[in-house]
Amino acid sequence: MMPPQVDEVPAPPAGPGVVAPFAAPPRDRDMKGLWIGLGVGGLVLVLCCVGGVLGGGFFISFADNLARTQVADVARGYLGALQAEDYARARNEYLCAAEQSRHTVNWFRDHYAASPVVAFSVNDDDVSIQQDIVVPANVEQEGQAPRWMRFVMTQEGTRYVICGGVE
Repeated sequence: MMPPQVDEVPAPPAGPGVVAPFAAPPRDRDMKGLWIGLGVGGLVLVLCCVGGVLGGGFFISFADNLARTQVADVARGYLGALQAEDYARARNEYLCAAEQSRHTVNWFRDHYAASPVVAFSVNDDDVSIQQDIVVPANVEQEGQAPRWMRFVMTQEGTRYVICGGVE
């Protein structure tokens, strides 16, 4: 009989509890979890984009309605001052500098004393915001048939003023 050689590594014993001489290779990741994660991430991205577009649309609509209300309020204030025969306030608060230089307080007295404004109506929905901002108003003066006046608005500093349509 021959003695066993010392250089040889004995074979591992077969059966349970055997430890392999190297680490186990990585196994493939479950693709189902990856696709669920990508789907949820895509859904969140789509919801954010749609929310941004809808939010922007609502903001633009809100800003447009706010502008219409502001310019209509200027026309209402002007006509209310004329109706109250407060011509200095009508001229100084609601007219632009160019209109103020053309129309003095005496012009208002001469123009409206004989037939004062007795009623008026301004509808926010009738305001036209294009190249010019135009506010139509139905004005009734004593002894005259109702007529439409069209006020052209402009912005001076932080406020809107009437800069056209003063008759």
